[in-house]
Amino acid sequence: MQQRHIGNNWVPLVCLSLLFLFTGAVSMVGQHGNGASSFAFVLGSLAAAAVSAGWLWRRPTWWVAPRRHYLYLAGGTAAGVLLGALIPFDNGCGPWLVLGASVAVYGYFERLRLLVTVGAAVAVAGFLAMVVPVEVWGGAMHLTAAAVLAFGANRLYVLKNGRRRESQESDPAFIGFFEEFDGDEPPNFWQSSRPK
Repeated sequence: MQQRHIGNNWVPLVCLSLLFLFTGAVSMVGQHGNGASSFAFVLGSLAAAAVSAGWLWRRPTWWVAPRRHYLYLAGGTAAGVLLGALIPFDNGCGPWLVLGASVAVYGYFERLRLLVTVGAAVAVAGFLAMVVPVEVWGGAMHLTAAAVLAFGANRLYVLKNGRRRESQESDPAFIGFFEEFDGDEPPNFWQSSRPK
């Protein structure tokens, strides 16, 4: 039986984060004007989409919107990435903007503000890389987009699997620390009760 969980989207976000690291490295080596390579975006997007589709097929997410909306989004994203790569005046950032907008729309479909915020941040980074045609700036925006996507993936992973709990015995400051208080006197929460 397949369990649906919104946290299953962490793998697609990791794939997109790796995509931005890959495209940033390719564009820096190729010395593009603003640090964006649309050809690398197209190839990397195909690989990321294949891995993400295989992952979500086995571990589905909520998919609370009608199924046709997701199909329209997938088709629109593919067409947008291809067409954005052909536009000459966007400095190679057309696919970048499309991917960020697609993540935001997908987050809207899933009713998850985290995905909407991550997608919007990636789109804003792509827009800034488009309007400032400086190679170092484009590389910095690639790293920013990759970090935002990795942060979102981490949050979704923790949402799905929980955080590892540490026992109180592992804290050396806890051992041997006992508070003494007078039962008749109300506690003062503004002062630290830990001995100095």
